[in-house]
Amino acid sequence: MCNINVTIIDMIALVLLSILLSVALFGIILLIIDKIRGTHYSCDFFGWHNGNDYREDGSTFDGCSCLAKCSKCGKEVMQDSQGNWF
Repeated sequence: MCNINVTIIDMIALVLLSILLSVALFGIILLIIDKIRGTHYSCDFFGWHNGNDYREDGSTFDGCSCLAKCSKCGKEVMQDSQGNWF
């Protein structure tokens, strides 16, 4: 017979891993829906913007941040010095 000893720490780790995988799967499903339907769940719900629509001449760059428009929803967004879009 197999003797399996499962401790409380093992159970907590399993629950946390399950929650983490569920949240990741939810995010991936929303991104797939965004791509297929052309909706803006990632912009509206999570605040994830894609600011690739900025000027090449650098007129929107103020030294530490860059202004652009989100290519999905059209909202004006700002890129900080670490590369995050807000």
